[in-house]
Amino acid sequence: MKSNYIVMAILASVTIIAMSTQQVYAPRGCSGCAEFKKLTTEFEKAVLDAASVSPPDPDRIQTLLGEYNRNVMIIFGLDLPGETEPSEDDDEPRTPGTP
Repeated sequence: MKSNYIVMAILASVTIIAMSTQQVYAPRGCSGCAEFKKLTTEFEKAVLDAASVSPPDPDRIQTLLGEYNRNVMIIFGLDLPGETEPSEDDDEPRTPGTP
């Protein structure tokens, strides 16, 4: 069991190093750029905090990543995967905004 914690700590460390060496950029002057930058900064801090506990909580980091992905898609007005609403004509689900 102790080796699992060591492996998770190594994976978390590699993730943190990769995140700190690679910058995420949004197009300059776009709508939502300031919000994107703030969201990214908060995400990085939350991941670092989650990875710094002993033992690291990979489920928490995965949850943070899912929330970050969803919020980025919302900021830039992209369709969220897997979100469907019922069609009026049949029982088949459809993507929001499609006839």
